[in-house]
Amino acid sequence: MRFVTTALFTALATASVFAQGAAPGKVDQKDIDAAIDKGAKWLGGAGGMGAGDHFELVMYTLFHSGTFPRDDKRFLEGVKTLQTKKLEKVYNAALTAMFLEAYDRVANQARIAECAQFLVDNQCENGQWSYGEPMTDPNAPVKPPDAPNVDSGGGSGGSNAGGGGGGRGGGSTALKKVPIKRNRRGPQKGDHSNTQYAILGLRSCAVAEVIIPKETWKEALKILEEAQDLKGSWSYGYYLDNGGVDPKKGGPKVTVNKNPGYGSMTCGCTGSLIIVKYYLKAQWGENQDFRNDKSVKDGLEWIAKNFTVEENANYEKVKATASVPSGDKYTWHYYYLYAMERAGMLGEFPVFGQYDWYQVGAKWLLANQDGSGMWKGKGGGAAGGNDPVADTCFAILFLRRATKPVVPKTTSGR
Repeated sequence: MRFVTTALFTALATASVFAQGAAPGKVDQKDIDAAIDKGAKWLGGAGGMGAGDHFELVMYTLFHSGTFPRDDKRFLEGVKTLQTKKLEKVYNAALTAMFLEAYDRVANQARIAECAQFLVDNQCENGQWSYGEPMTDPNAPVKPPDAPNVDSGGGSGGSNAGGGGGGRGGGSTALKKVPIKRNRRGPQKGDHSNTQYAILGLRSCAVAEVIIPKETWKEALKILEEAQDLKGSWSYGYYLDNGGVDPKKGGPKVTVNKNPGYGSMTCGCTGSLIIVKYYLKAQWGENQDFRNDKSVKDGLEWIAKNFTVEENANYEKVKATASVPSGDKYTWHYYYLYAMERAGMLGEFPVFGQYDWYQVGAKWLLANQDGSGMWKGKGGGAAGGNDPVADTCFAILFLRRATKPVVPKTTSGR
């Protein structure tokens, strides 16, 4: 690939045309690798590997960085923590499954199945996910009886340094299928942020041959399709004007209020639809084809029409709605970029409309990395999604193209 000079990076970062992806040339892979390495060192040092609520995200990112040493004592201790830590929240359970599947899906299949059970049992009545609650029923099976024991040693799992390796979608012939059965339900409704991460986690479980119930996928599909607005976008919430009272229980007829959408939710929900439709076909024989699906196409069209990497697309325009109460255009910016990466990679879409999303995004990220190695969004602090640990993780995952397509590859190297 052609080398792009530092001066050109600076010019591109300030030119208005840069946001529209019209700049010539491609980012040199050496520059990308250097930026990832610098960011991973910051995460493993000043950023801290014990980063509280971000622990699972940091571990997942360091693994996919391809540069952080996997024999680092703190990393290996982190692996053991992920193999034994109590599952309490949807985000953490999903990222635990994502990490362990990429790290070693064979040795960790039983633990991955625990994550699947947690996620299945926390699906809301309307098909979404909320933050989740620990499984407290002592009679509820946590570890499926036929799953292999967790190997606390761990291994590479066949992953390559370039981003999280191994074939996705079809699982491994070395694994025994482990079916999951729902034991309980979550609350009435959730949100599209928890939902997209729950689906990412379930996808990793499915790759590890943990069979997710058909109704879990079907209910997720139903709410995703219903919540998409006429423009093809999604918002954080999907509300009912009557407060969600079930008409079967004496409530009024349900009237749906679809909040206007914005970039991070639209990218995340488009990727979620791709996953759900793929697994309904691959594991349950449903007549689903995400490549020719109207909802997926509408989502991709919205992303193309509103394309930008410099802010969370359309967020500021809709922040007065009930689902977006505050913030500005930089709110959840890096979270949005990682969602964009997933939408592009899951369905193998190299462009959104006329825009090479990866090249445009990579140029912007390299131009906006802090000298310390971290990335941090502008604006209203952690409450607005601008947290340097999370933002650095999202930037690295974007640059590494950590997400693998849902359709497994049959050629070598995948």
